[in-house]
Amino acid sequence: MPFIFLFIALLFPGAAKAQQIAWLWDEAQAPAWSLREVAVLQRHILLSGDQIQMRPRMRWPALPPGALVTPVLHVEVSIVNPPVQIERARPLILHAMMDAAAVSSTGWVQLDMEARPSQRAFYRALVKELRAALPSHIKLSVTALAWWCRSPAWLDDLAADEVVPMFFRMGRDSTAMHALLDLSPDTLHPSCRAGAAGFSPQEPFARNVVTRYTKTYWFDRHAWKRGDADLPPLSRNSP
Repeated sequence: MPFIFLFIALLFPGAAKAQQIAWLWDEAQAPAWSLREVAVLQRHILLSGDQIQMRPRMRWPALPPGALVTPVLHVEVSIVNPPVQIERARPLILHAMMDAAAVSSTGWVQLDMEARPSQRAFYRALVKELRAALPSHIKLSVTALAWWCRSPAWLDDLAADEVVPMFFRMGRDSTAMHALLDLSPDTLHPSCRAGAAGFSPQEPFARNVVTRYTKTYWFDRHAWKRGDADLPPLSRNSP
């Protein structure tokens, strides 16, 4: 074990146990602490009005040989111009996820889709169909808006192998969600309490909140170009 990780393991036992994975969106480079495993945006699908636009990743990040990659499919549902017939996107999303599964080296693929309440039935049916269509050795991870963690209708019996609530960019929900995670995490949906979660270095939580999760994904809006990107998030000075 490299010295820095031995030091972290001794000083912060919770950090040593947690699996920390960098989310790499367009142009983002893998930070040193996540070179072994990353989650990489592979394809972006935009649903807007009667248009469906697909854009592959422009450049794949530089990774060492043997690095493990979870491909991420980002499906953006326009708020300004909502899709007229969202069902038209289903075959395209399914096909894109099959492509992602074919290049996964972690045994995982991830769907990142911020569906609106009116699209909840479509979303839940889509996740169920994806899980049924994926090979049995591939696990399905899905991101979830933080407020879904207070709405069983979104997450009860969701057919994913992993739910990743995103505890950043929460807008007006931010203060309330911070309080819930700090003081009453048991009020959240079971899928949001201890398994996987997404965080951002720019919106820190208390260490005891982050280390509650056994697997953490990290999104950095500075694309991991800051000077402290060599340090795993849980090893940095935080509350």
